[in-house]
Amino acid sequence: MKNTVLIKNATVLPFTLQADGSLDLEPQIADVLVKGDRISQIAPNIESTSADAQVIDATDQLLIPGFVNAHAHSVEILEKGNHEASPLELWMLYTYPPLRSQHLDPRLCYLRTMIGALEMVKYGGTAIQDDLIELPYVTPETLDAVAQAYVDVGMRVSLSLHTINKSLHDTIPYLGDFLPPDVKHDLETTKILSDDEWVDLFQYAHQKWQGYQGLVTTVLAPSASQRVTPELMHRIASLSEEYDLPIHTHLLETKTQAITGLELYGESVVAYAKRHGILTHRTAIAHGIWLTPHDIELIADANATVIHNIVSNHRLCSGIAPIRELMDAGVNIALGSDGMSSNDSFNMFDVIKAAGLVHSAMDNPYDRYPKAADVLKWATYGGARSALLHKDVGAIAPGMKADFVLYDLNTLSFTPRHQLPIHLVYAENGSSIRKVFINGQLVIENGRVLTVNEADILAEFHDRMPEYAGYRKDIWQQAERIRPAIEKTLSTALSQPFSVNRFSRSQYAS
Repeated sequence: MKNTVLIKNATVLPFTLQADGSLDLEPQIADVLVKGDRISQIAPNIESTSADAQVIDATDQLLIPGFVNAHAHSVEILEKGNHEASPLELWMLYTYPPLRSQHLDPRLCYLRTMIGALEMVKYGGTAIQDDLIELPYVTPETLDAVAQAYVDVGMRVSLSLHTINKSLHDTIPYLGDFLPPDVKHDLETTKILSDDEWVDLFQYAHQKWQGYQGLVTTVLAPSASQRVTPELMHRIASLSEEYDLPIHTHLLETKTQAITGLELYGESVVAYAKRHGILTHRTAIAHGIWLTPHDIELIADANATVIHNIVSNHRLCSGIAPIRELMDAGVNIALGSDGMSSNDSFNMFDVIKAAGLVHSAMDNPYDRYPKAADVLKWATYGGARSALLHKDVGAIAPGMKADFVLYDLNTLSFTPRHQLPIHLVYAENGSSIRKVFINGQLVIENGRVLTVNEADILAEFHDRMPEYAGYRKDIWQQAERIRPAIEKTLSTALSQPFSVNRFSRSQYAS
């Protein structure tokens, strides 16, 4: 028998997509009937025909869809609170060490994923795209541990197998000229998966986890067009078409990456991605900061998504993405936290507020700044569309998955009660959340996780951290071997002229 839940007298913001591309954010007092994992009916005064229906009085409570975190890396949870701001290329040495050869214990991978999932769902996030970067490569055991953690929490996850099959100095211009021979040798001999091995691993993930308990979907994830060989990009493109699965990638996060395309390929990495088949309507591009007008045109023509990771972009000194230009081109925009060593939180309210604020500091006319309604669209429909889940999640409507959050409207965040979208973007921080439903299941109630024992998870996680500390010392030593060459590379790349400038003001401005 399907579980039945009847939410009575809620203040509902539907978030449904309108003909003009906006969302319906007009509040209405209504009842919401949930049968199984989907919303069955929305109307005033619904009477349940099920004798065992759970009835919830939602008077003075706001009901909206859960947020979709469109770009995150759970692996970074072990590095939360460990890094000051630094350029991406330096930061990656200490978070994703390219000389890494040792795999973490799968149980520690499970625990770290749990920490991120719990934080996100307690702050109103119901779905995440976790781009699983596990160097030197993902193993089936790690993949299973991560997927199981999300399922145990009851959280919706799009899980991608991040892949890099090129040595570091083949992905960044000038770096090879500065690396000592012994470091270059070690980079070139580090174990990676062959193309066939990577495809086999993806097939394993897809067969085991796709659709599991109605929560898990699998995603293809070439790290970036400059980090993956053309041959593997074409194989990924074929798999995406065969299974109708998203492609999740990183493009033009930094000025160095903008220079990379011109130096290595004679064209933008976006054009290079298109040439090798991974820029399509199924593609989601994380960051997209150093996009040129031509890049934006290519993305719009492909009907691809750009995921705006505003907090991480600032923490990693990357620049400000051309969001107004992307909006004008009709590009779907999503929001992501990125990983916890470049954001330090999976609370999507941090990202939402920053996204609402930053672009008003640009030089557009004030009436062209993104509005609260735009930001909320990015945090719901935009993220769902980036994962090809928009027909199931991101709105409150019959037939949609029952992924929604109830907020207490009698809190300071909603006092005085004016325009609810503006309250959500600029005043709320997650403290008003009373209930979180995912897939029709009540997961959070009054701040308490109902699906797992949070205290036990935290205790075990802390017990395992000394084990990671020794591992972390080795990572640091590896990074220090490469750092001088990266610093010289950055100095060279950042001094090159480029056709656009995404820094607000800089000695490196074009």
